[in-house]
Amino acid sequence: MSLYGDTIFTRRLALVKLTEDDLATLVEWSKSSQACGSYLTPENYNLEQMRKQLASGTYWSEDEKLFLVKTKDENQAIGTAHYWRPSSGVKSVTIALKVALPEERKKGYGTEIQKFLIMYVFDRLSIESIEMYTDINNIPQQRCLKKLGFDLSESLCYDDLKVKRTGHLYRLTAEQYKTHPIYQFHYE
Repeated sequence: MSLYGDTIFTRRLALVKLTEDDLATLVEWSKSSQACGSYLTPENYNLEQMRKQLASGTYWSEDEKLFLVKTKDENQAIGTAHYWRPSSGVKSVTIALKVALPEERKKGYGTEIQKFLIMYVFDRLSIESIEMYTDINNIPQQRCLKKLGFDLSESLCYDDLKVKRTGHLYRLTAEQYKTHPIYQFHYE
C-alpha cells in the first residue's frame, strides 16, 4: 500500500477522496438496484444534500472518510469504500464498501479494497477494532472477512432502509490485525 495525499494505492486500485465531480455517479449508483446488488438496498441519495455534506466535511474528517474506488489502469470508477466511527465513543470503526459495477465483481477487488482500507485505518487511528456487517446470504463476503481475520461476533436482524434483513456482524481486533499474516506479508 502506498499513500499519496488523499489517495490509497493498491496493486490494481486507487481509493481517492471524494470530490464534487464524483457525486453524480454516487447518486446514480444509489438509485440502481443493479449497482447495489442483492445484499444492499438502494439508498436513493439526493445530489443537493450530498453537495452540502461534502462541503461541510461530513465525508472527510478524522472520524469518517468516503473514498471513490477507481481502477489504476483505466481510471474507471467502480465503487466506494467508507469508514466511520460510531458517535458512542467506542474505540471502533465500521467499514462498508460497494463494487457498483456488476462486471467488476468477482475479480478480487472487494478483498483488495477491504485489506488496504483496514491497514490504513489501523495504522492511522487509535482504535481497538473494526466492524463490518454483511447480509446472512452474502457468502462471498463472509469468506472474504474470514480470510481477512475477522471473527463472527453476532447474528442480528436489522432494518436496511425499510427492508428487513438478517445479517452478521464481524469484528477484527487490533491484536488480530497485528498478528494476521495477510497484513504482515504483502507485496503490493
